Amino acid sequence: MKWTKFAIVLAVLVAGAVLATRGTPDPEVSLSSLVELWSDTLRDTDQIGMKLTRVSDAEEMRIGADLARGAVDLGAEDAALSAYVTGVAQPLIGHLHRKGIRYQFHVVDSPQINAFALPGGQIFVMKGLVNFAESEAELAAVLGHEMSHVDLRHCIERYQYQAKLEKAGAPGVGVVVEFVHRLIARGFSPEQESEADAQGERLSIEAGYDPDAAAALFARMQTALHEPHRVQANTPVGEVGQATIEALEAYFRTHPPTEERVRKLNEMVARHHSELAGRSFYIGRQNLRERVPKSSQKFPGEWRVF
Repeated sequence: MKWTKFAIVLAVLVAGAVLATRGTPDPEVSLSSLVELWSDTLRDTDQIGMKLTRVSDAEEMRIGADLARGAVDLGAEDAALSAYVTGVAQPLIGHLHRKGIRYQFHVVDSPQINAFALPGGQIFVMKGLVNFAESEAELAAVLGHEMSHVDLRHCIERYQYQAKLEKAGAPGVGVVVEFVHRLIARGFSPEQESEADAQGERLSIEAGYDPDAAAALFARMQTALHEPHRVQANTPVGEVGQATIEALEAYFRTHPPTEERVRKLNEMVARHHSELAGRSFYIGRQNLRERVPKSSQKFPGEWRVF
C-alpha cells in the first residue's frame, strides 16, 4: 500500500512539474486542484486498505462506546425519548445484515434537526429532529438511514481514516471530544449517503412503515435547515457543545442535494410499486405524539394502502 501511495504522489508531482513548465497554463487546472486530486486519491487508496483490514464487530462496538462517551458535550440525554426511539428502531434492526452489532440509541436534548451515527451501532438523534418529524414513519426513515451507515461499515471506515490522519492512539477525554467533533464534521461521501438512503428506505419499508415518509421528511428539512436555529453558549461546556453542533450542521450540509435525494427515493419506490401495491403501511402520527412505538401499540386510522 505504501508503494502504491508513493506512485500516486510521484505521478501528481510529475504532473505538477509538467504544468509548471508550460508557457500558457490551462485556466481549468491549478495547483489547488492538483492538491485536491492528490488528497482525494490518497483517501480512496486508504479506503481500499480499510476494507482489507476490517475491524471485528466486538472491536467496533468498543470503539463506538468510547466515542459515544466523547459525545456527551452535545447535551443531556433524554432518557424517555431514547427509550421511545429504541422502540421505533426495533422492527428495523432485524433486517440489517450485520447481526453482531448491538445498537444503542441516544436522544440528545438539543433543538437541532439532525441525527448521526458512530461506529459500533451508537446512534444519536437530536430532540429537535424528533419534534420536527410528523410521523413515526418519518422518524423510522431517519433511524434506518443512520443504522445503514453502521451496517454498511461507513462509520468504522471513516473512523479508521480519521484516526490515521490524527495518528490517534489512546486519547484522553478532551481529545476524544475533539475527535468526535472532527469525525462527525467530515461527513460521508455522496455515494455512501446514497447507499444509506437506499438501504434506510428498504429497512423502513420492511418494518412496515410508509414508503413515502423519507422523501417527505427530507423535502421539509431542506427548507427548515436554510436558517438553522442557533443557541448562544453561556458556559465553557456550552461552548464545546456549540462547536460540536456547528460541526453537525456542516456535516449535514455535506449530504447530496436534497432535491436529488428526494428524487432518488421517489424513483426507488416507483421501481418497486408493483411489489408494494395493495399492501398496508403504517404512518404513526399518534404514536409519535404519544411517544408509543408501533411495536407496542398500533392506532386505528394510521394505515395507508399503497
